[in-house]
Amino acid sequence: MRISLLNSIFLVCFGSLHLAYGQNIDPECACNLGNLWLDVVVVIDNSQGMSNDGLTQVAADIATVFAQSNITQVLGQTTRVGIVTYGQSAVTKYDLTAFNDTDTFINAIFNVADKPTTDTESYIYTGLSAAQTVLHDGRVNGKRNNVRQAIIVYASDYKSQGQEKDPVQLAQQIKEDGIGIITVAFNQFGAEGVLAGLANLSTPGMAFTNKDIDLAGEIQRNGLCQINCFCPTAWTQYTSQFGLASARRFALCLKLGDIDSMWAAAKLACQNMANSAYLVSEFDEDKHNFIYQFFKNQSGIPGPYMYHNGLSWDIPSQQWMWEQYAGQDKIPLSGSSYTAWNPGILF
Repeated sequence: MRISLLNSIFLVCFGSLHLAYGQNIDPECACNLGNLWLDVVVVIDNSQGMSNDGLTQVAADIATVFAQSNITQVLGQTTRVGIVTYGQSAVTKYDLTAFNDTDTFINAIFNVADKPTTDTESYIYTGLSAAQTVLHDGRVNGKRNNVRQAIIVYASDYKSQGQEKDPVQLAQQIKEDGIGIITVAFNQFGAEGVLAGLANLSTPGMAFTNKDIDLAGEIQRNGLCQINCFCPTAWTQYTSQFGLASARRFALCLKLGDIDSMWAAAKLACQNMANSAYLVSEFDEDKHNFIYQFFKNQSGIPGPYMYHNGLSWDIPSQQWMWEQYAGQDKIPLSGSSYTAWNPGILF
């Protein structure tokens, strides 16, 4: 890998999201359920299509999903949860200020999902719309403005009410507002198109079914914990594939520093961009390809592209080392997970 000092080279920084470091692999998003910083609305289809058995399964699944969560109104890395039910119309059972502890929430879920209503129709638009309102009202006067928001929908059917009440358009608007949507298809009677319809509403990669093995774990790991893993404004999250919405997220954030500089100056400039920022590492070809596409997309200049990364010769240890954030030991190139994928020499 060539480290050049040409003045035309840019720098790419990335910052940590406060996970464990000192390893030679890029950290994936943490999934500490007790530290999730979320506002969540659980939306339950309680129409006839769900059935008593279906609602019992829904309640048990929700209780399992949130059993380890720190549900409270206390500020900090805590979770607030509201509950909406729907069939032909929607009802807000509990808003985001209702629960002060997890046990009270779990008891409420079993009471709410006690039995189906007499509604024979299930219009998911009504449930999504009510959940959107609950999340909006939960931020009155700027309360918890920086907290990530999510909607979990448990549905027995997928029906549209026409263009004016199109659930796909509403879901798109919700997602554009930065709200994650997790869908769970409880298809009791094998109706075709339910799972596909719900997948059109969900955040990519967050459409599940009651037939999934370890459903609660899937919702936790690949739903709530992914939504909880995000980057500050103006930073881009590193994922397993650039530009793919359903790609696996990592706890790393990238930012292009459009500064012409030598490597040493780039290192200092990067550290001054934000706490825990440092010149980017490229442990493998996948990471390099992501950074290439990121740079190409951000810089607005024609190729070939040249930028500083975090690899440099460390004089005290007499070896090549990868930069890490201030106070953290650098990672040696030798013995790391780095694999050479392109011809070239270090100099």
